[in-house]
This record gives sequence, structure tokens and C-alpha cells, in this order.
Amino acid sequence: MKILFTYLFLNLVLGLSQDLFAQSPSTILITYHSESGKTLAMAEAVAKGVKEVQGVEYILKPIAEVLEEELLNASAIILGSPVYNANMTAQMQEFINSLPFEGRPLKNKLGAVFVTGGGFSIGEEAVMFGMIRAMMIHGMIIVGGDELEAAFGASAITGEGDFAEIEVQDIFLKKAEGLGRRVGELVLKTNN
Repeated sequence: MKILFTYLFLNLVLGLSQDLFAQSPSTILITYHSESGKTLAMAEAVAKGVKEVQGVEYILKPIAEVLEEELLNASAIILGSPVYNANMTAQMQEFINSLPFEGRPLKNKLGAVFVTGGGFSIGEEAVMFGMIRAMMIHGMIIVGGDELEAAFGASAITGEGDFAEIEVQDIFLKKAEGLGRRVGELVLKTNN
């Protein structure tokens, strides 16, 4: 009986200590502004890529619903915006302007971006760089996509030529997935 009691006691103690010292999975915040649903489709593709990485979780939500606690607890933040007149949306700019700055709490978090634009050469990279610059002011470490064609993040053309369809085409969704997967893999490497 004493041996059984000792065995049960040790299992209880070891189980509790594992729970106490277990690290919670790293979280990636994927947040976006979308009115047509196309930037949302890219955000969902980014999340799909993150989901492929074991040991990393994600939060996917519009910028209007993001809590400061989610920003502060995230290991990485991925922002998505449509391109409006070669700029990010006013809502995305307002969100960026509201990021906590005092003491630089976002410093050393990974950051990445994705955009959707109605046509070719209407400002996709300019918008990406605008969001990247804002992240760098906060001391974030910027991550590009996993392909040469997604070096600054993921982008989609949604309203011109062969891409003028209702849905975001697979070629762009795959870039978004690759971005999410790459950020997820880097979060694992940097948090271990």
C-alpha cells in the first residue's frame, strides 16, 4: 500500500510540475481591415499557413476587434490592408497610430504584412513599406514571404485583367500561406 501511495504521490507531483513549467504556445496575431472580403481571404490564407506549424497558435481578427493584451502577448503581428489610392486604408493607419508606444512594448516581436490591390502598379509595395516602416519604428523585426515574389510580404491583385474575378486567386493565396508558415517557423526558432 505504501508503494502504491508513493507512486500516486510522485505522479501527482510530477504532473503538477509539468503543468507549472509548461510553456504556453507562442501566438501570432493576424489582423486586417477588409471591406470587400478580399483582404479577409488573404488573412485566412496567412492563418492557414501558420496552422501548418506545430506549436504555434494564432488569433485572426479585424483590427477593430484587437485588444491591447493580444498585441502585447503576441510573439508576431501580421497586418493586412487593401490599397486605397496607393495608401493603406485610413482604418489601418488609425490602428497603427494607436499601437502602444511608451517603453516600446512591441520591440523585438516579429512583424509581417500583406495587401490586396485592385490592379497592377497601384501601390501594393508602397503600402507594404508603409506598414513595415511603422513596425520598424516600434522596434519590430520584419519577416518577408517564403518566395522571391513575396519578398516584402504577400500581395494580391484583385480587379484587373485575368485577376478581375470575385475570389482571390490561388497564386496569391499560396503566397499568403507561405508568409504565415514562414512567420510561424521563425516564431518557433526565436522563442526556443
